[in-house]
Amino acid sequence: MTRSLHKWYLTKRLLPVHIGIFVSFMLIPLWYRFPNMKALGMGDFTVFYSAGFLIFWPILWTIIWWAFSGFSGISNLFKNTSLRLWFVLQVIFASWILLSWVWGYTRTLHPAVTVGAAIPFILAILFSIVLSCSRFPIRLIIAALVIGLLWNSILASLQVAQQGSLGLKVLGEFPVDPASSGAVVVQAGNIRWLRPYGLLPHPNMLGGFLAIALLCVFGWVLNGQNKRWLLTAIIFTFGLWNLFLSFSRSAWLGFATGILLLLLLTFKAWWYDRNRLTRVIAILGVSLIAGGLFFLLYQPFLSARAGIGDESVELRSVSDRNVYNQIAIDAIKESPILGTGIGNFPWYATYYLAKTPYDLRGQPVHNIYLSAWSELGIIGLALFFMIVGITIKTGTVNIKLRINEQRNDAFFYSAVMCGVVAFLVIGFFDHYTWTLIQFQAAFWGLTAVAIQPPSLAADLT
Repeated sequence: MTRSLHKWYLTKRLLPVHIGIFVSFMLIPLWYRFPNMKALGMGDFTVFYSAGFLIFWPILWTIIWWAFSGFSGISNLFKNTSLRLWFVLQVIFASWILLSWVWGYTRTLHPAVTVGAAIPFILAILFSIVLSCSRFPIRLIIAALVIGLLWNSILASLQVAQQGSLGLKVLGEFPVDPASSGAVVVQAGNIRWLRPYGLLPHPNMLGGFLAIALLCVFGWVLNGQNKRWLLTAIIFTFGLWNLFLSFSRSAWLGFATGILLLLLLTFKAWWYDRNRLTRVIAILGVSLIAGGLFFLLYQPFLSARAGIGDESVELRSVSDRNVYNQIAIDAIKESPILGTGIGNFPWYATYYLAKTPYDLRGQPVHNIYLSAWSELGIIGLALFFMIVGITIKTGTVNIKLRINEQRNDAFFYSAVMCGVVAFLVIGFFDHYTWTLIQFQAAFWGLTAVAIQPPSLAADLT
């Protein structure tokens, strides 16, 4: 009996971990916070703020169950040189993030600010380490992201059609109206057109998620085992249209970069395969048609987003970002080695702006590289670049190996790695992959998948 229970434990010990990983990926596009968080001390951006998010708990669940499993898979991780270096750098990076509390800008008046920002960031890094050790099937990650793309596209379409929120406050939907000053809109003349939010707090975040999920759908289309690829192509078209509707320029650029890179990485796998070449031509053709139709329908708004004209909404958006960029540069000059401490830049910006005539509040700089340097100094930025560099270099090598050994899976892993690159491109213009737990988990989780060598993933894909 004891032996049977022990055998059952050995075969099932990672099941809770896998459940936690899948649920965490499912919850990435959901900005849901438990109600009455202020009464529990989780209402402001201090130490407990991130615990109010629904996604916080499956991430924590995943890490705890991995510890209960005896840190399963970590020995396999150390057998691979690239994974071992990636792991060591991740641990050093997480330690540096936590250590920044010592010199944080608000360490005297608001010491909990640094800890509050460090906790979700470190949890996201630990989540990625668990993912790299547990050898979670990539098909389930793709499935979670595709499901998220479908329901977000439906919500986005309905929000656009209604030009307002759908009354889903119980699910965390933000109540928005294009006539209100706080709504994110694109304006052409006197027309204020509401950009869809999905269940996220900003259309740019919705666009970023759709961009990553669309890359996964594209990889799914090219997978040779997908016999219903026409259905997948329809899903891709639906999601692409809603990506257009988000009017997120950074997401558009990230997606375009990701698709181009995916096609280049897998060129030999689809160019000489008539079936896959047909699918590529079909997808690119549909994308061009959808893009042309979108241009015809929304040309005035596209012109406004392109900076043609003097629409105040666009001019204010650009000018505000320039102000925060300059503040970040000044913060770097003030503390180039150590930075202001993780999560401290908005507070630094608040005190900085108080001495200026700008009518702005302190918020993160919309550039993850300036965020990394201003908050963690040149040491933190260097660690970030090294982790990303190892991921892209090793991921590229592994994709080439898969094209020769596991061609179907090569498209899935290419999509994931191109998702990482897309996030990096988006990071030049938006901050959410650096500051928000949903997208921290998405970014670092995808790096863990992208770097997996074929020898560790073959038996589970």
